[in-house]
Amino acid sequence: MGALLICYSVSRVGVDAPGAGLARMISSLGRWWHPAENVWLVSTGYRIEEVRDILASQLDLGDQLLVLDITGQPWACSGVYPEAEAWMLDHVRGPTV
Repeated sequence: MGALLICYSVSRVGVDAPGAGLARMISSLGRWWHPAENVWLVSTGYRIEEVRDILASQLDLGDQLLVLDITGQPWACSGVYPEAEAWMLDHVRGPTV
């Protein structure tokens, strides 16, 4: 399982807008945390290119999508609830020793 950071910017808003479809698709990829608007962290077995292609199918011309593999990368946070920090420990860096 890898941990991915997914960020997007879409031009249309509303129920039928790309953002609504993206949120549904992202949440179906695996265990996720949604820390900010248009920002998701997902623990998934999909490869980064697969995730890009799956999500890009929901975008309009001019929309933007960024998918980064953050597995094992250092991170820091502030002001998040304990469950969020636990998610990061479990899925990005792994449990502490």
